[in-house]
Amino acid sequence: MLGRGFVKKYYELSREKDSFLCVGLDPATTSMRDRHVIPSRLIERHGVADGIKRFCLDVVEAVAPYTPVIKPNAQFVTYPLSFDDLREVVEAVHEGGCLALLDAKLSDIGSTNAAGLHWLDEAGFDAVTFSPFPGFENGSDAVYRWSEDRDKGIFALCRMSNPGAHDYQSKAIGGEPLYLRLARDACERGSNGFVVGCTALSELNEVRAIIGEERLILSPGLGPQGGDPATALRLGANSSGEGLIVSSSRSIDYAYEGLGWGGERFAEAAAVQARRKRDELRELRRRVLS
Repeated sequence: MLGRGFVKKYYELSREKDSFLCVGLDPATTSMRDRHVIPSRLIERHGVADGIKRFCLDVVEAVAPYTPVIKPNAQFVTYPLSFDDLREVVEAVHEGGCLALLDAKLSDIGSTNAAGLHWLDEAGFDAVTFSPFPGFENGSDAVYRWSEDRDKGIFALCRMSNPGAHDYQSKAIGGEPLYLRLARDACERGSNGFVVGCTALSELNEVRAIIGEERLILSPGLGPQGGDPATALRLGANSSGEGLIVSSSRSIDYAYEGLGWGGERFAEAAAVQARRKRDELRELRRRVLS
């Protein structure tokens, strides 16, 4: 397995904080959608780019005590934020005692992947998500080299959390579903992380059986997508109840909406919701292991 330093650090932080919650950063403005948005006053006061950065920094500071991993979504942060802004967000993640995972889903030829990896490494990220779809040679091989050379976390996309994932990821290839083929190949190549949605319960169990005890599964889909964390934990964690990282983004980032609080309290609301989800997951693990 590659990137053992990253995996070791994750387990240390997870045990220290007694948390396997990952908080995603998906900063959206009112020009993008009607709900789950940055408070409009923040954008009006600081402008779009600075408002988004301020939102991210405040959420990071608020949720850091309750999570070992914070996951900015590349589609939400790399377009509006400058490189220096992004590096500032990563520094805040590290100052909060968390690992920074860029949800980039890298999926291109090797030289292009290498370019992206260079800059996200310069920004200070500890890990990245990637798609094995381009194949290994002059494709995802750049991701594996980065993990080996830089001791980083790499999460291979196997089975996404959206309903449309069945269109391709569940189709048979070589006598088994594509998501299993992807997981098996990534495991053999040395990937230390795998992405399997919290909504894909039987798939979690199958992928865990392939990858063994130590490697990590990042499981998005908790919250608005309707993921079942109790069953996901039972099927996707290892025999010690560890190794499954359950990700939540909108329900924490925009908790002020769900709680009915004013937008000026968005960071406070995010902290309340992150602590609540951390505690719920911790209790679920206790029940599963008992």
